[in-house]
Amino acid sequence: MQSQKNAVLDQVTKKAWEKNWRDIRMEEILEIFSYERVKKQMEIFLRVLPKDDKILEGGCGLAPYLIQLRRMGYDVEGIDYNKEPLDKALAFDPKLPVRVGDVTAIPFPDSFFGGYISLGVIEHFTEGPVKAIREARRVLKPGGLFLVIVPQNHLFMRIQAPLRWLKRNAAIRRLLKKPADTHYWEQYFNKKELRMILEAEGFEVREIHPMDHSASVLSFSGLFRDKTSFDEANKLGLTIGRWCEKNLPWVTAAQIMFVCYKKELP
Repeated sequence: MQSQKNAVLDQVTKKAWEKNWRDIRMEEILEIFSYERVKKQMEIFLRVLPKDDKILEGGCGLAPYLIQLRRMGYDVEGIDYNKEPLDKALAFDPKLPVRVGDVTAIPFPDSFFGGYISLGVIEHFTEGPVKAIREARRVLKPGGLFLVIVPQNHLFMRIQAPLRWLKRNAAIRRLLKKPADTHYWEQYFNKKELRMILEAEGFEVREIHPMDHSASVLSFSGLFRDKTSFDEANKLGLTIGRWCEKNLPWVTAAQIMFVCYKKELP
């Protein structure tokens, strides 16, 4: 695990995320809740999230999960360190409780929330995830839920790694007269490694789930994309994803979900 802060890479990552959200319409991203893989995420969310307490989504981006959960009666608010996606979310619904904020320095007092959702966020800091995890613990009440999803370096990604390196290599892009590739930086954790970090930072990990197998298939090739959707696999991709989930659940999961609770430290 990398733990050496690189301010340049962190800034590139922030800008890449800003660019990532720019061309996505709110109506498009809210479509994801009809997807098979997202429905499976939401089943777990609705089982464990507190219905009678405040919940924070740290790094909410365009806030689709915040919007969906609020529609279902949950008291969720969000922060993101990029203002642009929040402005777009607020243009969609001016009443959304979102604000600019950094998950490594959360603008809320201690023990304020009963739940905290982190969806693909803590892997993007070059200094490692510990600072963000500690801040999550600080703002959670004792026994509060910390729901964490991180991407995994799955089988399809490893197969595709040489081609991805060639596409992103600066020298090759200059040779082909293509603009420099800008993408967010991230690191990958295995379930044992991140579990140890979470437990060392005062969380009890009660559940770990391999998730989003059709998304890993979809990331491998556009052949498996449903061209009529924003980001869903087609019938073939879904079929392969279901097979992977049943027969190779961990090695082919695009993401890993951790269901954790804040412990009282001695």
